[in-house]
Amino acid sequence: MNAFAGTGNLIRFVLRRDRLRLSVWVIALAATVAASVPALDDMFTTDAERQGRAALMDTPTGIVFGGPGYGLDDYQLGPMLVNELTMTLLIALAVFNVLHVVRHTRAEEESGRAELLRAAPVGSGAQPASALITAAAADLLIGALIFASMAGYGLAAADSFAYGLGIGLAGVVFAAVAAVCTQISEHGRTAAGTAFLVVGVLFMARVVGDVSEPGGNALSWLSPFAWVQQARPFDGLEWWPLALYPAAAAVLFAVAHTLAGRRDLGAGLVATRPGPSGAGPLLRGMFALHLHQQRGAVLTWSAAVFVLALSFGTLAPEVESMIDSNPDLAVILGGDTDDLVGGFLGTIGLYVLMGAGAFGALSVLRTRAEESAGRAEMVLATAVGRTRWMGTALLVAAAATALVTVVGGLGLGLGAAVTLEDGGWAGRMVEASLAGLPAALAFGALVALLFGTVPRWIPLVWVWLGYSVFATMLGALLGLPDAAMRASAFEILPALPMDGFETAPFLLFLGAVLVAGAAGLAGFGRRDLVTA
Repeated sequence: MNAFAGTGNLIRFVLRRDRLRLSVWVIALAATVAASVPALDDMFTTDAERQGRAALMDTPTGIVFGGPGYGLDDYQLGPMLVNELTMTLLIALAVFNVLHVVRHTRAEEESGRAELLRAAPVGSGAQPASALITAAAADLLIGALIFASMAGYGLAAADSFAYGLGIGLAGVVFAAVAAVCTQISEHGRTAAGTAFLVVGVLFMARVVGDVSEPGGNALSWLSPFAWVQQARPFDGLEWWPLALYPAAAAVLFAVAHTLAGRRDLGAGLVATRPGPSGAGPLLRGMFALHLHQQRGAVLTWSAAVFVLALSFGTLAPEVESMIDSNPDLAVILGGDTDDLVGGFLGTIGLYVLMGAGAFGALSVLRTRAEESAGRAEMVLATAVGRTRWMGTALLVAAAATALVTVVGGLGLGLGAAVTLEDGGWAGRMVEASLAGLPAALAFGALVALLFGTVPRWIPLVWVWLGYSVFATMLGALLGLPDAAMRASAFEILPALPMDGFETAPFLLFLGAVLVAGAAGLAGFGRRDLVTA
């Protein structure tokens, strides 16, 4: 049988099944750009205002989240859009493509549905091909809409097309990365975690390369996060860097297809080790069981966040040297060197909280997966009560979220402490991470509340998380009102170390998290179990 037999039918099936999910992603990302174009044009109307913004983008924080900063000498609307929006769009596209590919490949094998499909005249490569093609179609549609919104506003058509094309092709590369990662483990969560780790490493490579040398060095060119900006839209457009995207996607897809042919259906390239014949002394009780089930994810996320945070922390000297070489930056940004280093680390700390919040939501969401698979029913048929089963799951999720948050802050602090030769940064950043812990716990608490009361509404958690990330990253730039900014979980509490700690908001937020978790626990005790 042809390896790609049945691909067309699976493409139609994926589009039918995910029509709402795909529409939300496409509309949200395209609308972000469409709204940002007039907002930025209205916000920075004079040359002086735009050059002031360019000075901010030439700081380490601006380079981390804006890229190498092409077009800063004459900061018009086109370069402004490229510098201000690219990293946000690419991170969102990476999340979308990883989740989409894992959902329609590894998750289908794990659930057993792929085996049913393969019993029909469907080739071994049809599922990954259909997942990649549908993801690529959505990516390129997003790119086309970005081109239309920019060109429709009067920006140069060729540069707008190159930018939209680059954004869309970058998404295709992320999908191909996920396709390779799905071959490694037999579990969907592990595959997604591996893909996100690879994306994080690629993002860090771009950051280190761009910060180390104006315009980026060789390390930047190893990352697909860099290529669209290296094409220099609106600043001497060069088309050839965009050719790296289809080349990389083709190579990665070929690797994924080859690896898929070397494993059995439902298995991974890395074989799962058989467990012991009997439970050890530490594997007693529900808390130990939930912790045992999530130990791999907890260790992987903690290690990944620590390494990435440590890497960002080591960039602190770049902040000092940049300010020392250009004292006007301190005047523009309004603070001394220590304050600006703290502001840089605090900004990175917000991204640590975002990662910890996503992990907390996924951790609590395992209860839903256990219920849907019927395993929860088997456990609850024994002498284990509902409160004990779900309550211990929530404790594990809360403890794991706190661990990811703290190790992220510790990584930032240690990186800064070692490179700046100031040991006080380690303690300051751990304190800052603990001060923001309620924001990270909030998403897991909301999952618990909805799981215990109206499980079909759980996707709203991801809507809130997406909005919180959007508002925190772009809200101030787009001039969102205070009420809209406060709807972000990451804008409710003061951000340390830039701001001072406030006890009352911290306790109120933490209390709301505890109430949501308790309400979800009580609701789960009253509703019927649902298996699917």
